Amino acid sequence: GQQVKELTPDSGPVLVVGLGNRAMTPDAVGPLAADSILITRHLIDAMPQHFSGFRPVAALRPGVLGTTGVESAEAVRGLVDRLHPSVVIAVDALASRRVGRVCCTVQFSDTGIIPGSGVGNHRSALNRETLGVPVLAVGVPTVVDAATLAADLLEESGLPEPDLETLRSRPENLMVTPRDIDQQVRDLGKVIGYGINWALQDLEVDEINALLS
Repeated sequence: GQQVKELTPDSGPVLVVGLGNRAMTPDAVGPLAADSILITRHLIDAMPQHFSGFRPVAALRPGVLGTTGVESAEAVRGLVDRLHPSVVIAVDALASRRVGRVCCTVQFSDTGIIPGSGVGNHRSALNRETLGVPVLAVGVPTVVDAATLAADLLEESGLPEPDLETLRSRPENLMVTPRDIDQQVRDLGKVIGYGINWALQDLEVDEINALLS
C-alpha cells in the first residue's frame, strides 16, 4: 500500500484494471485483486452526502482476447476516455526469470505493462502513450519457464549453466507454476487489492474488511 501511495497522484478518480484470465489459475491474480477493490465511484455519485470522503474508484476486468474478442488495451482505452481517471492501476501476473521470485515478489512500474509478454503472447501496451494517463503496473510472477528452472537447479548444484536462449527457443518449452498456485493467487490477489485500498482510501484494514464483506 505504501508503494502504491508513493507512485500514484494524491487526488482524482482511479481506474483499477485486473488483467488476466480468471479461468487459468496462474493468470488470475489481476481479476482476483479486482474482487478485493473497494468500488466507490457509483456510491459517490448516488449518495455524495455519505461518501464524499472517499476517493472515486472504478474497476475493470477486461478478460483476454481469446474469450472476449477485444484487446485489453482497447477496452481500457474506451473506459479511460469515458471516466478520465487521474491514474490507471493495472494488476497482472508475470513470468519470472528466477525461480525464487515466483509468488513472493511484487513488481511496480510507472512505465506501464504489455499483457502476455512474459509468455510470448504480446498484446497492446497499457501505458501513458496509449491511454493518455499515467499507468502504474503492479505484477506478481506466478510462473517460470522450464529453461529458467533447469538453469537455476544447475547453478544451485554447481554445474555449468546451459545456453538459456537455446533452451527457450525449443518448441516444447514449458511454463511451471507451484502446485498450491490456487491458494497462492487468492492470497496474492487479496494482498494487492487491500494494498491498493489502503493507498487510495483513508481506511484501516478492519474498516476495509467491513466494507467489502
